[in-house]
Amino acid sequence: MGLTLGHGKDARAEELHNLRLALATFALQLDAFEMRASGALLAARREASVRKASIVVPRPNRPPDSEGGK
Repeated sequence: MGLTLGHGKDARAEELHNLRLALATFALQLDAFEMRASGALLAARREASVRKASIVVPRPNRPPDSEGGK
């Protein structure tokens, strides 16, 4: 009976260790994903702002007002 109880405790301890390891691994993978996603988002925003800045909107040529801009 003592052997069964000790084995059960060892199995629970090992399972707890495995769960902690899995959680730590998941946390690292999540951090890596968030950094990649953040970098991709920043790159997309940067690219969009460059595209927006490079768009030239033609303005009609109007003669200057003789009435002082009214």
